[in-house]
Amino acid sequence: MKSIFTRKSYIELPRFSSVTNEDVIFHIGAPKTGSTAIQKFCLDNRETLREHGFHYPEHALDKNGISGGHSALGLALIENRLDDAANILSDYVKEAKDNNCVLLLSAESIFYSPDKLTVLLGDLKFKLVAFYRAPLEALYSNYIQLVKRHFLTTDIASYCKAQLEKPNGFLTSEAHARWLEKYGHNKIALISYCEATLKTLPIQKLFLMSLGLDHKQVEKNFIIENKFFNRSYPLSALELKRMLNFVLSDEFEDINDKVDIFLQRIADTDVEQHDIESRVSKDLYYRLEQTTESNFKYQVEAVLSKVRSLSKTEKGKSSPLSAMQLNIQIFKLLKKMSEREPELFDELKKMIAIKLSERSVHFEIFKLAEFFNLEFEGKSSEWFSQGQIERMPNYEKAEFLRDIADLMYRRGEYAEAENIVNAALKERPHGPVIKKIKAKITKKLSP
Repeated sequence: MKSIFTRKSYIELPRFSSVTNEDVIFHIGAPKTGSTAIQKFCLDNRETLREHGFHYPEHALDKNGISGGHSALGLALIENRLDDAANILSDYVKEAKDNNCVLLLSAESIFYSPDKLTVLLGDLKFKLVAFYRAPLEALYSNYIQLVKRHFLTTDIASYCKAQLEKPNGFLTSEAHARWLEKYGHNKIALISYCEATLKTLPIQKLFLMSLGLDHKQVEKNFIIENKFFNRSYPLSALELKRMLNFVLSDEFEDINDKVDIFLQRIADTDVEQHDIESRVSKDLYYRLEQTTESNFKYQVEAVLSKVRSLSKTEKGKSSPLSAMQLNIQIFKLLKKMSEREPELFDELKKMIAIKLSERSVHFEIFKLAEFFNLEFEGKSSEWFSQGQIERMPNYEKAEFLRDIADLMYRRGEYAEAENIVNAALKERPHGPVIKKIKAKITKKLSP
């Protein structure tokens, strides 16, 4: 451990001058910055944390050791149930005071509610801990999470194009800036997150030190396993899950959970690097970089506490896989599933077969059928229904654009579909069908 704190490799963190003077410390994420590892560690070390003056309330974990932390509080804020949120926080504060401790809470669900959280705080003395990840890393990590847990079917290129059309907090750092503007720099420890660095300095140690604990105390009193939790899927698993999302939905929660558990186990043992640069064209990546730079207007960088351990040049670079290599890996992955989880494999196979029998079949379903060794007739996806074709000679421009936008939506090309439906709305601003198609597309493109 000593080598981490040498002249060339060290950490500079804003220490909380006297944590025992605080009532509560909130760890708010951001999403995809190691929160799962922090939460599992705190849960496993509740007694040791209490000995050092912190009360970390219990919360649940799933089979993969993943949780949302104290997400009930964040969810109540998101749903604008402020009375419920106040009661949850009040109960936690009482528990901490009964133990003569500072309350320590962790929930990424709080991250998007800086304005609402302040309503709950009243006279409470508090501090905030947040991690910050480079915008394009955060963008890709968010895409992966949407595929893993939220049934996103959009390919990475279409997703990135949509972000260029409407840059969000992942490209502008706006979310972090809102916390800084609302609470001030003295209330927030904003820490740089870098996976390359965390291979040397585990995020659990980094988190404890951000609370004000000396690294010698951490070394002496806490046992930390340098293990990543909720690791990103390998590319083969990510692409398989994206295609499976065409047959899965929240209606099949049990099957989706089984798929996620299987793929997460693969992810936790099969370490594979892939990043946004290796998955999009050079032109698209350049445009993303330019958007990041042109929108980076906030003072996040000025107050960011950086962990210096590995230089930028030491970070491993991902190599793009060819389509053939990726397909071979997906076949191997499905072979493992058929051997280890045969019932799950068969259930997915049945769901794909049902989709193949529908009138209009998305081309990704045909790809899935090939991967699952399902026979199907050599038909192609219908572009337009017979009724549409019969009506087309009498179409106006708005109607052509409407049907093309719907076709692009069904093909999963959401960014292109949005451009076309917007053109249709210009031709017919109040068209009810056009508005419905626009709403469907917007929902798919929303992070």
